[in-house]
Amino acid sequence: MTPMKPTMDEAWVPFEVIVATTHRAEKNGGVALADSELMPIVDALNHRLLTIVDKDDETRPIRTNDLDATLVTLEDGERAVRLTGVVHPADLEAVGQIGFISDSSFEPSFEPLGLTPGLHRAASPLKLSANAGWFDDETIGEACSIMSELAPVEGARLRMSEALEGARHLMEHTEVGVILEMGLAFVVQLGPGLAANAVWDGLKYLLTHRQKRDGSSGTSRTLIELKTPLSTGEVIGIIDTSDPAVVSEALATYSLAVTTAAESGAKGGQFTVWKQEGPDRGWVSPA
Repeated sequence: MTPMKPTMDEAWVPFEVIVATTHRAEKNGGVALADSELMPIVDALNHRLLTIVDKDDETRPIRTNDLDATLVTLEDGERAVRLTGVVHPADLEAVGQIGFISDSSFEPSFEPLGLTPGLHRAASPLKLSANAGWFDDETIGEACSIMSELAPVEGARLRMSEALEGARHLMEHTEVGVILEMGLAFVVQLGPGLAANAVWDGLKYLLTHRQKRDGSSGTSRTLIELKTPLSTGEVIGIIDTSDPAVVSEALATYSLAVTTAAESGAKGGQFTVWKQEGPDRGWVSPA
């Protein structure tokens, strides 16, 4: 996120917030974080590897400058990540609702499970990776088999980096559940049909077969990243939901978001987030 400079008539406001602690929390399944899990969060914040957004609306960046994250000891003896800096006055209220989206330079690791060739073996393969903490190999393999009706599918286990694993305890949507990479030609050819074919069926299978972990239900929100390489970069579409119908609706217009980015000559990684509520419902790029 590129910080915005204040104008002459608007002074940025200092802030200080605690974004993670070692306190046990029910939302973490009663698990307490250790210093070793908090430090990667400190490093990620200080190296600008996390884009700061409103945790209730990932399409809304919180405009900040001069950020500094440190590990501190609270009055009760627990440890915490303290974040200080200055915030744009219009975003001051949102500081208490800080969430994160990981930048493309902060990648998880992938463990290949093999290629499912399917019916069209000469086609460019899709790449489907699913979080090993939520999906076992059999479930990932079945999703690959479903999608292979359209093209070969390279399956992989997705394992989060230590810092992202720690950040998961701050808010659930930080943790990626599924990454699906589809080529530009494939996306353009299928267009709105992405919402009514084997791609949709495979994603729906994953959403409905997510395992329980840390005391959470199998219907918890799952963050899905759709990736499409372009000649000048890539489009990264983010869907964060527990409802398969939301995924279907987002897939129906994903091709439009991709072609718009391609035609504009977008460079680097262009994020676009599916926003389900409000007048600007649809694919929205955080700005």
